[in-house]
Amino acid sequence: MISTVTTTVTTVATIAMGATLGALATLLLILLLSAKEVSTADTRRTLTVLGRSLDVSIIPLLIVFTLIVAFKVLEVLY
Repeated sequence: MISTVTTTVTTVATIAMGATLGALATLLLILLLSAKEVSTADTRRTLTVLGRSLDVSIIPLLIVFTLIVAFKVLEVLY
């Protein structure tokens, strides 16, 4: 009985933590994409270089976002 309750609580906590991390990753992606747009729109060279260097963090987050969407679609379908 105790092992069943422990397993259930662990599963629920893991799912909640995964959803929270997914939401944080999505929010960070939105913020980085916004910062890239603002910095590349400026004519100053420093901000343009900053906009290009943000790609280093945007690309992995886009991959994570794609995986989140794919898993959510699969969750709905099955």
